[in-house]
Amino acid sequence: MTNFTPNKKSLFKVIGPGLLFASTAIGTSHLVLSTRAGAHHGMIYLWIILGALLLKYPFFEFGPRYAAATGYSLLKGYKDQGTWVLTIFMMIISLNMFAVTGAIAAVTAGLLATMFGMTSLSVPLLAGLVLGISVLLLLLGGYRGLDGIIKVISVVLLITVFIAFFAVLIKGNVSANTEFTSIPLLEGAGLTLLISLLGWMPSGMEASTMSSIWTIEKAKATNYNPQLKESLFDFNLGYIFALILAIMFMTIGAYTVYGTGTILDGNATEFSNKLLKVFVSNVGDWSYYIIAIAALGTIYGTLITVLDAFPRCIVRGVRILRYGEIEENDSQQHFLDSLYKLILIVLGIGSFCLFYFSAASMLQLLQFVTILSFIYSPFIAYINLKAIQSPSVPDSYKPSTLLLTTAYIGLFVLVAFAMYYLWTLL
Repeated sequence: MTNFTPNKKSLFKVIGPGLLFASTAIGTSHLVLSTRAGAHHGMIYLWIILGALLLKYPFFEFGPRYAAATGYSLLKGYKDQGTWVLTIFMMIISLNMFAVTGAIAAVTAGLLATMFGMTSLSVPLLAGLVLGISVLLLLLGGYRGLDGIIKVISVVLLITVFIAFFAVLIKGNVSANTEFTSIPLLEGAGLTLLISLLGWMPSGMEASTMSSIWTIEKAKATNYNPQLKESLFDFNLGYIFALILAIMFMTIGAYTVYGTGTILDGNATEFSNKLLKVFVSNVGDWSYYIIAIAALGTIYGTLITVLDAFPRCIVRGVRILRYGEIEENDSQQHFLDSLYKLILIVLGIGSFCLFYFSAASMLQLLQFVTILSFIYSPFIAYINLKAIQSPSVPDSYKPSTLLLTTAYIGLFVLVAFAMYYLWTLL
């Protein structure tokens, strides 16, 4: 990771894409999966989370690195490897985006219903309202609006999660049940949770592509092209933010639930109820709104970023497939802006419909999405690795030997775990 610190004049022109990446990462992978991991398996997940973040780091870092080096998103790097590569990637995110957004909307609605007492409204109606408002915010504010919203959420999130984390540490571990037996880590429900967390820790591998897109959008919004060190400073800031919060949520789960035999599962409302109950009962009533705001900020930040990211990914993919490397002009930009808005609306409606018909199995839907993400992550990791080593990337922008070595080790581990999991299903 770079030790570079941008000067004050360029700081606010640089900071943004990294926080968007972090916001995408710290939703379900942190609030739901990290908390459940700590709750069901204890502090052993500290090493699993650190290992996942280390071995997947290069593939996410290649996003802003490629954008800074070429002025394009990773989607162009995929197209350069063959139209079929970009087409497969587009198919992956097109199939996955409704399930991802629907699952996150389910958790958001469950938190609103449970933690903020909005029980007069049904959870599906709350999910629809949240999706509708978020789509409207993005339609009206665009990237600049999203950038501003995420910066506010990040500050609130940092404060509330820190308070919750230190309150748990001060209180200490919950008393263990003498008859408690830990869930096996590498079989059954334990293996499913492990693969789910690895699939989305810190995020799905497609977030690397989204990060490269946000780097380009930030440069357009500020009319400032950051240097490589500036882009990597922003990315590393977001990555460290995601790492710290993952450990905090995992510790909260381990300290408040592990050893009691309580299982954090169920639909959106049931999961939120259990999380709130165990936290408040261990820390005290004063912590109610601290954990409520932290949880809502975590999940809503992810919801609005994925709502923006998937349409941007598809729009830029269509642009490359349709226009190749032709520079943007007013006519082309109008087409792309219109397509973004259309896909955003379709995503909002489609996600709501998927949630409406699967609300009772929110965690099952989430597990399906995260496991699917883990299975196809080696493919995205591989094409990211090829893109960053392509001739279109100047030698001065290419990753170090250490970073490439870490990437190859990470790719091997991803493939091995994916094959092991598929073997267990046979």
